[in-house]
Amino acid sequence: MANIGQKQLQSPQIEAGTPEITMAPLIDVVFLLLIFFMVTTVFPDNRGMDIEKPESEFSEALQMKRVLFELHKDGSVSYKNKPVQLTDVSRLVKEQLAAAPDTAVMLKVDKNATTQSLISLMDACKSAGAKRVGIASEAPKSK
Repeated sequence: MANIGQKQLQSPQIEAGTPEITMAPLIDVVFLLLIFFMVTTVFPDNRGMDIEKPESEFSEALQMKRVLFELHKDGSVSYKNKPVQLTDVSRLVKEQLAAAPDTAVMLKVDKNATTQSLISLMDACKSAGAKRVGIASEAPKSK
């Protein structure tokens, strides 16, 4: 402090308050990170699950009238060894149920068929009015 004349020069007083952290830049960074992870994330494409169905030791033959559909590995359906579409399945089941209402629908499914094709076939049978829909199994082969 220098004396000029008789007056003293005083430096201005700075009032120090409580220190603050501003939140605006932090929020900006969080939103940028969120956008970054949303853009770079890769979601897996789940088209269905392949299930190898086991053999059953307690398989038994049904003694009632039944309709048998076969579901192959590639998802195709056959009835009496002839290929049919899912729309034909509904029609065939309706015809069989009209003749005998207690008819059971059996599905002989390849163990490498997808679950989605099995569910689609079951839905076609149920939409035709079938109350008993079962999956045929085979007894394990002796070794």
